[in-house]
Amino acid sequence: MKILAVDYGLSRTGLAVSDIMGTIATPLEHLPSRNEDKMLTALLAVIANIRPEKIIMGLPLRTDMRESDMAERVKAFAVRLREASGLDVELLSEMYTTVIASKLLHENEKNSKKQRGLIDSAAAAVLLQSYLDKQKSL
Repeated sequence: MKILAVDYGLSRTGLAVSDIMGTIATPLEHLPSRNEDKMLTALLAVIANIRPEKIIMGLPLRTDMRESDMAERVKAFAVRLREASGLDVELLSEMYTTVIASKLLHENEKNSKKQRGLIDSAAAAVLLQSYLDKQKSL
């Protein structure tokens, strides 16, 4: 099952996709998201191109597991995405995904300026890979 991961952000939205077997997450190019309507249109084009069966989105939670201020925005966008795409959109905790992605990029010697363009989709890939790994263990 091909799955699309979305790491919603105010400036950039990161994307990642699984292989058809649901074992490996691969980051895609991020989408600018300062204009949410334009970003949604671009995201729908990505969905039409890769044809995932499901979408997962990172839900920003605090370390005490309460929703962050950004969580309401993410949930509202998830509803819009579900309605526009007709696909199931599942919200998952994205706690530490950006930290993990940043460390992975740093280990691969990506400088901080270059990281800014890659971090969002790398975080989406971390979220998706975590989801895929959990599905395999069920």
